[in-house]
Amino acid sequence: MKRPLLYMALLMAALCGCSRDGRAPVRLPDAFFDLKGFMESEAQHLSQTQPRALKRIAIDGQSEEKVFDSLDYKKELDIFSRSDINKTAWLDKYQVDSLFQDGKLQLVRYTAQDKSLKTHLLEVKYSGGQVSEVHIQNRTESLVADVGQELWYRPGQGYALSSRQSTALTKEKEIEVEVEFQK
Repeated sequence: MKRPLLYMALLMAALCGCSRDGRAPVRLPDAFFDLKGFMESEAQHLSQTQPRALKRIAIDGQSEEKVFDSLDYKKELDIFSRSDINKTAWLDKYQVDSLFQDGKLQLVRYTAQDKSLKTHLLEVKYSGGQVSEVHIQNRTESLVADVGQELWYRPGQGYALSSRQSTALTKEKEIEVEVEFQK
């Protein structure tokens, strides 16, 4: 009778990530694309290389642009990281579709099955085995406000976001930001 209890204790220790010998617990693979890790890696790379960047901002149709020799890429790309869906609790909340061509992964699409989740769509495109584009659609709705965001990131090229916000007391506001890396 003691054996089932011992097996149960060992199983619980494994599931909890506990380790009796002090070694680090085994890390389970990510359920979905690790957007946060990818964006942090890109921000670190961009912070080191500091490519010259043309930044365009348009608010309700009024636009301006400026060339920057350096940007705080950790801060700039944080909006992408905040759309990470890689949480164990959300395993059944997203439908995953993949597209292969000639045996090579071209696209992975995560579509929210629960409309209360902020990130409704995450698409990761691949070219030559590398991420070539990340596309995200976010939406947050409440009694007071409705916010929609669309984000694109293209490694080595730049990124863009489009945001639309309306509240019960104000008119709709549209913001578009585009950053193009210059060589």
